[in-house]
Amino acid sequence: MNRTRIEWCDYSWGPITGCKHGCWYCYAKKLTQRFPKNFPNGFEPTFYPERLKEPWNLKKPSKIFVCSISDLFGAWIPQGWRDQVLESIEKCPVKHTFILLTKAPENILKTVRWARFPDNVWVGATVTTYNDIAKIEALKQVSARIKFISFEPLLGPIIHPDRPGGIKDIYLLQGLQWIIIGKLTGSRKVKLQRSWVIDLLEEARFFKIPVFLKDNLGWSEQRREWPE
Repeated sequence: MNRTRIEWCDYSWGPITGCKHGCWYCYAKKLTQRFPKNFPNGFEPTFYPERLKEPWNLKKPSKIFVCSISDLFGAWIPQGWRDQVLESIEKCPVKHTFILLTKAPENILKTVRWARFPDNVWVGATVTTYNDIAKIEALKQVSARIKFISFEPLLGPIIHPDRPGGIKDIYLLQGLQWIIIGKLTGSRKVKLQRSWVIDLLEEARFFKIPVFLKDNLGWSEQRREWPE
């Protein structure tokens, strides 16, 4: 487990690494290529049972990003691996905040035995464009105290301006407790449009949803709000 420069957490924890989503912008895959000695199997899904109790050794309650170089709810993750990670979270003697972030929220209800996630487990989904908004609805079906969306990298408009009659999507964020917004870094393939962010901020303000703006947006306004 490592200290991390990700602004919204204190540590990243990798009992599982590797992913098969195949996202062209993936920072995690580049990380495994940059440090091959730390990732002997490259970006192939790999389980490290010896890391399961690493959060137990931290005495101070911290925000921990779980499987930051994988996707705990990816369809390729063996159920036994997933169960062991969740069991370690459930039994951890220190009251950390465990942050789960997935690109496959539709798999959560199929793969988790909990009727409701523990209150110290935040559950989120990554959404990058309007084409991903079904993931928001899938996440809303999950029973958790904190449900959030990470709009990073934001690759296109989310609040669609071209609905029939010119009506924007409404209530898209209703029922969420937090959103994160960040841009694509290290590539010029997609240029962030300010309007994409402003539309999200307006809807978040309407529903009184805390917003965390990543530093990579380069905005003069710094918003680092947290769910309660």
